[in-house]
Amino acid sequence: MSANLHLLSNRSFLYFIGFRTSMVLGFQIVGTIAHWQVYAITRDSIYIGYLALSEVLPAIAMSLLGGYWADTFNRRIIALIGTAFTILSTLLLLLAASADNLTNIWPLFVAVVIIGIGRGIIAPASSALLGEIVPHHYFGRAAVFNSIGWHIALITGPAFAGIMYEKYSAALCYRYAMALTLASGTFLFLLKAPKREKKPREKITVAIAKGFQFLLKNKIVLGAMSLDMFAVLFGGAIALLPAFSDQIYMRGASGLGYLRAAPALGAAIMGLLLVVFPIRRHAGRILLCAVGAFGFAIIAFGLNTHYYLAIAILAFSGLVDNISVVLRSTILQTHTPDAMRGRVAAVNSIFIASSNEIGAFESGFTAKYMGLVPAVVFGGSMTIVVVVIIAIALPELRRLQFTDSQK
Repeated sequence: MSANLHLLSNRSFLYFIGFRTSMVLGFQIVGTIAHWQVYAITRDSIYIGYLALSEVLPAIAMSLLGGYWADTFNRRIIALIGTAFTILSTLLLLLAASADNLTNIWPLFVAVVIIGIGRGIIAPASSALLGEIVPHHYFGRAAVFNSIGWHIALITGPAFAGIMYEKYSAALCYRYAMALTLASGTFLFLLKAPKREKKPREKITVAIAKGFQFLLKNKIVLGAMSLDMFAVLFGGAIALLPAFSDQIYMRGASGLGYLRAAPALGAAIMGLLLVVFPIRRHAGRILLCAVGAFGFAIIAFGLNTHYYLAIAILAFSGLVDNISVVLRSTILQTHTPDAMRGRVAAVNSIFIASSNEIGAFESGFTAKYMGLVPAVVFGGSMTIVVVVIIAIALPELRRLQFTDSQK
């Protein structure tokens, strides 16, 4: 447990956890309410997919530039610039929600586009920043603590948003989101990172090309990122939870909040277990099995018709998903040199955006033309297929082991 105590005595690391947790909490409140408002106005699940797409496209567009900035300039300052965009987007949502009887969805889409720009800047800078403030041999533990904070936000954010929206108003929810976003910026401002060695600035095209060349040569990093992108791309049932809560379970906005919080609850439980029992042996096999189990959980959720059992299934999906989250984070930090972390994190953020938001679009699209249940079952089945393909195609990932210093 000395490694845990060392990390918890690192003030900059605690500020980093505060920054990430408050930022994600604000994102979850905004995401839950904005998705519900779009569905409530349109009554069409495909618009949930369009909303997700409007966030992911600018995030992808900004990620490579954000990764270059993160490897070239002060990473904390770059993350603060991205935070400013999220503050602007939350302010726009707050102004739109303050108007009576919101019937037009365009303010929601504009705000989400701005969030996507902010995310594209924040993601590579913050991921690379973690490598500056935590010693190399504590990366595995740092990934676990980061995951715990992240998933606590995923638990409380949607549930809180659903309850506040149903009892009070969307405007109040966005006020809380604004306060949390400002708090995240404050934590980031207080964080101190060691000065990096100044190196000659490369042309942006050369720097980005080197990042891709590194990924193509490192089969373990590329395999972990590809597994995340393609598996979760098809397993994006979370995007359809507003429709499930409304049509299948008849639970409304508060029911949606609990459904969205359930995976994070399971993930937080797994995070606590990984603090005590870190994974070292057979890490690659465990990663593949965890993602496969996630696919089976998505299939079970799609076939289920009972609300409380759905919460349990979603909690299990979060539990196994967090195993893969921690392992992938550890792989990225331990197998990537510091000079490349911003660019590799940028590509990873593109993969994450693809798997989550484009996955949400895929789910909305297939739900419209296949129906809710067939769309979810299809997505879970494709996740399992992807795991099998990657396990066969990348034996290096399958045989991955962590050393004592990496666990």
